[in-house]
Amino acid sequence: MILFEKYFELYEDAGPNKHLTHLEELVLTNKREGAQRALKYLSTMTEVLDSDTKKAVNTTVKYDGAPAVVVGKDPNGKFFVGSKSVFNAEPKLNYSVKDIKVNHSAAPGLIDKLVQTFVHFKDANINGVYQGDFLFDNEIKEITTIDGEEHVTFKPNTILYAVPANTEEGQDIINSNIGVVFHTEYDAQVDAEGKIRFTTKKFGVDVTSLDPGPKVYVKDAYFENDAGFVTLTDEETSVVKDVINSSVALIDEINFESIDDNIYTGLNTYINTEIRQGEFLKDVDVSMQQFIEWITGRLDRKIESLKSEAGKQKAQALKERMLGLIEAAKNDIIKILQLQNFIKQGKDIFIQKYNNIMRGVNMKHYLFEPNGDLVVTDPEGYVAVDVTGNAIKFVDRLEFSRANFSLGTDQKFKK
Repeated sequence: MILFEKYFELYEDAGPNKHLTHLEELVLTNKREGAQRALKYLSTMTEVLDSDTKKAVNTTVKYDGAPAVVVGKDPNGKFFVGSKSVFNAEPKLNYSVKDIKVNHSAAPGLIDKLVQTFVHFKDANINGVYQGDFLFDNEIKEITTIDGEEHVTFKPNTILYAVPANTEEGQDIINSNIGVVFHTEYDAQVDAEGKIRFTTKKFGVDVTSLDPGPKVYVKDAYFENDAGFVTLTDEETSVVKDVINSSVALIDEINFESIDDNIYTGLNTYINTEIRQGEFLKDVDVSMQQFIEWITGRLDRKIESLKSEAGKQKAQALKERMLGLIEAAKNDIIKILQLQNFIKQGKDIFIQKYNNIMRGVNMKHYLFEPNGDLVVTDPEGYVAVDVTGNAIKFVDRLEFSRANFSLGTDQKFKK
C-alpha cells in the first residue's frame, strides 16, 4: 500500500468519485497549498519507491471504459443500476429496465449498456455500491489477428484492449456477454430530504464475491505487479529529488495571491488547448504569450457576440481589466507554469515505472493512428491509493487526454 502521509488530504472528505485531479493541476486549484501537497506526494512516493525500499505498492489502473456504471443496493436493500447521474443533486437510480428507459431517454447508447448491466447483475451477490467502467459487450467484442496471433479485442472508448484468445483470460472474455471493471466502493445513506447520497468508502473493489454468473467478465482495477515490488533506480530517485528541490525554491519566489482566481481558471482551460495540440508548456515564455493571445481572443469573441453598445462597452472594460491583471502578475504566472512543468517531470517518472510493468501483462493496449494503423500504447493512467483511502491520479495527459479531446461527440456517452 502506498503510505502517503496524512498531509495529502485533498480527498479525505470523499464524496463521489466523479473526478480526480491531475497532480500538477493542484498548483492551479489550490495555489500554494496545492503546490506543497503535490511536492509532498512526490517526496513520499520517492521514499516508498526508492531502490532501498521493500514495500509493495497498491495502485489501481485507470481503464478507458465507457460508460461509467454504478451497481448496488440502496439503504433499503433494493438493487439498482445507474450512470454517474446517481450522484446528481436529483439522483437517477434505476430499479428496473423501465426506469432506465425513462431516466435516460436522451441517450439510447447509454440505455443499452445500463440494461445489459441491470440484467446481468440483478442476481449477483452485491452487498454494497460499486462504480466501474463498462468494457465490452458482444457488439464491440471481436476476434482480431495481431502480429500473427488471434486476440479478443474491444474498444469501449479511446484505447483498444487486446487479450490473446488462447489464454484463460481471453476465453473468459470470449464466453462473456459483457465486461465491467470496478474501481470504487461507496456507502449509501438517506439525507434529511429523503434523497439517497453516496460517499466514497474506498478506492479499489474486491470483486471475488460478486459472482454475477459465467456470462459476465468482472475485473478489479488493482495494479498487478508481477515483479513483486515497484522500485526506483538511484538515477530516477535523483531526478525526482532534483525536481522537488527546484520546485521548493520556485514556490518561495511566487506570490500566489497576486494572481486573480479567474486567471487560475483560465490557465487550466488554456493548458488543455495546448494538450489538444500535442504540447505541455514546452516553453513557458511562449506559453505565457499564447495564453494572453488565447484569452484576448475569447474576450474579443464575447464582445462581438453582444448586441447592445452598452453591453459591448461593459465587456470591453472587463477585457481591459483582465489583461491588466495578467500583465501585473505576469512574472508570477510564468513561474506557476514552470512549477507545473517541474511537477509533471516528477510524475512522469512514476508513470513510466508502472507502464514498464503493465507491458508484461496479458491485456495489451493499442491506439489507432489517424491513418488507421494500430500502435502499442500504455494504460490510460493510474490512481494511487493510500492507507486511509485518499487518491490522486497520474495520467500521461499528452498521450490520453489529447486523444479523448479528439473524440467525436457521437463516441461519448451522455448521462
